[in-house]
Amino acid sequence: MLCGLPRCPILERVRAVKSSMFRIRGREVFGATPPSAVVGEAGWPRVRVYIGEPPEVWGEEARAYDDPRLLWGRGLEEIIRLRSYMAFGYKTSVGPWELGELPLLAVSERPVDVEMRLARDPAPGVRFDLRERPMGPRAPLERVRIGGNPAVPRPLDRLTSDDVAAGEAVVELYRRGVDLYIIQRAFSLGLLGAGHRRRLVPTRWGITAVDVAVGDYLAGRVRDMPEVDGALYGYGEYLDNRYLVAVVPGPLRFFYLERWVYGGRVAEIEVVEDPRGRRSTVDGGFEAARVAVLETLAALGRRGTVSIVRWIGEGYYVSVGNWQIRETLRRVRLKPLDEEYGRYVALVGRDPLALIKRSRRLDEFM
Repeated sequence: MLCGLPRCPILERVRAVKSSMFRIRGREVFGATPPSAVVGEAGWPRVRVYIGEPPEVWGEEARAYDDPRLLWGRGLEEIIRLRSYMAFGYKTSVGPWELGELPLLAVSERPVDVEMRLARDPAPGVRFDLRERPMGPRAPLERVRIGGNPAVPRPLDRLTSDDVAAGEAVVELYRRGVDLYIIQRAFSLGLLGAGHRRRLVPTRWGITAVDVAVGDYLAGRVRDMPEVDGALYGYGEYLDNRYLVAVVPGPLRFFYLERWVYGGRVAEIEVVEDPRGRRSTVDGGFEAARVAVLETLAALGRRGTVSIVRWIGEGYYVSVGNWQIRETLRRVRLKPLDEEYGRYVALVGRDPLALIKRSRRLDEFM
């Protein structure tokens, strides 16, 4: 307990991995994929594609192991336990054509029963990396037997056989109501885009690319809407992350500040987006937050200048993915400024209204 945390994160992971391996019958894994798929980064364009399933967990019960909408609200230790319990089999490939039916498993709207035969005993590795979500035991796949038909959304099923630019396909699927997380997996697994150009995209890159495409589509709609009548704000918190959002009348632009707090010290990362959509830097956390806030503005039928402060405390010692940013901000409701606003500013340590630059360069409007 020298780390100062109330519970040892290493032991929590080890217990979950051991429990998973106890239910793996030799090299055979029986269960249902939530669905879950991860595309690695090492060696790109030839990368590992992981398919995950919780051993001996079937049907709708499996969904809770990797569905952001069901994971949201759970504690960090429980999310670590659920993710670490899932066993992963992987294949190495450049494109989806080498993976057989595995990509279709990953884009199903419901869990699919799967029997995995691993090529060797799974490795019970436990790694801590703020860029990588927790994963359970893993090993190369020897073969897979699918116990049911994946429920691929109809719009996605059609687009997988069309030569449509990947960005256009992402927006089309979003407009037709396909779940954003299914779109992210389809993009990463190379199911979208012109046929001769399709490649596997590492999951971390793919998530940000989809957020950018969807966010730009929403921004195009919101940019022409009437301004908000006055200053609005909203606050949300989850997993020792605090979010304070402010929206004021003006052109659609974004100010985003992350504040990482550890041992009394603070490290800050800032992203600024001008009215033409040009970002000062590419950041996955900003893009996830931007999508969520744009969805809220589109639902309100209003535009404005947006400022977001994200405070990250020491309790967020393992990253669970940008979904927690997106899902937390999706639940934030905007309201007019009131006496409570100052209390929330104190909780995040910076006033988002103070981040908004009142001066404008002429080229921002050209």
